[in-house]
Amino acid sequence: MRLQLVCTDNNFKGSDLHRWGPGTREIYSIHYIVSGKGYVESRGETYALSAGDTFMIFPEEEILYYPEETDPWAYRWVDFKGADAKTLVSHTGFSKNCPVMKGKAGLEPLFLVYEEGLHGETAKERYAAKVYLLLTYFLKESKEPGEKRTYFEDAVEMIQNSYWKQELNVGKLSQSLNVERSYLYRLFMEKAGVSPQQYLAEVRMERACELLITTELSVQVIACSVGYKDALYFSKLFRKSKGITPSDYRKTRGRG
Repeated sequence: MRLQLVCTDNNFKGSDLHRWGPGTREIYSIHYIVSGKGYVESRGETYALSAGDTFMIFPEEEILYYPEETDPWAYRWVDFKGADAKTLVSHTGFSKNCPVMKGKAGLEPLFLVYEEGLHGETAKERYAAKVYLLLTYFLKESKEPGEKRTYFEDAVEMIQNSYWKQELNVGKLSQSLNVERSYLYRLFMEKAGVSPQQYLAEVRMERACELLITTELSVQVIACSVGYKDALYFSKLFRKSKGITPSDYRKTRGRG
């Protein structure tokens, strides 16, 4: 699905006494302070910003921003809009009640969205992708990174995205998540009622069933496609899981 995001402007403002507002805009605009100092006023609050800080302008939100007179800021900005813009921004640490984020040094290259000589649909798609990448650097961080829900959901997502990899196993899961295998086992028993190894096997078998019904791929190819190098071993596990061989399963579902 194509990302519904449009970059409408991207530029650099050198150090001077330019100020904007109070006023509103119809788009989102993210500003990164490259050097100097300045201020942002929004919803009755005044924020002092310096190099490495960032602020977000929200659509229809009144805002005023201006430089420190003795050390005026220089900044880069990216303007964007689109159906997905609100959702993407909602996952960042910016909000209408707190439109600033402090101490993000080194992000200036991410604000260089436009490319010389690039035009048309290719430019639009690439610029949208760059804005998306930029916003990922401002994603909210979990207040409780070790909470059970996070580890379990991350493990499930990893299985769903990588079940076809033959090397994927409980050891790889625990290593990637930096969590003990015994702890991961308890999480899966608590949340899913099965061990992580059983969960992985079930995901693989369900995908195998889908391929047997919807394609004419050989059992060997399907085995490889769901993470098993040996078709005979796969068939043995399939029969143990479904009570029938892969070939018979396909026949009973109207293929083969």
